[in-house]
Amino acid sequence: MGFLSLAMGAVSLFGAKSAASDAKKAGKAQAAQEQLATQEKVFQLHKQERTMAGQTRAAAAGSGVQADKGSVVDVIAEQAATFERERQYTQKMGASRASSAWQRGQDTASAQMYQGWGSMLAAIGNAGQARAETGSMFKFG
Repeated sequence: MGFLSLAMGAVSLFGAKSAASDAKKAGKAQAAQEQLATQEKVFQLHKQERTMAGQTRAAAAGSGVQADKGSVVDVIAEQAATFERERQYTQKMGASRASSAWQRGQDTASAQMYQGWGSMLAAIGNAGQARAETGSMFKFG
């Protein structure tokens, strides 16, 4: 009976190691996805900025205003500053989400390992108890 308990504990520990490895891989993959999504959002913001600047210049030129002077340039500069702030915020939030995803994977892996070691220690205790009761690790009953 004791040997069986030890074998089950070893299987539990092996399963925990496998689950921990999978959790780390999943966390790493999710972090990479967050980074890619953030890069795409920043790229889209850059495209929006260029589009808006072009529309502002076109609207000013269509009105007969010189598009390279005065208030039009000020408007475009303010738009650029606003987009830059938005890009920085998006990058910081994306980095935070990626870090959180990675950390969740690490935390899940740790929890799996603690659970596996807990099961192994319980199995050792059961094996010791079986030995004490039967005098052998291999007797049943």
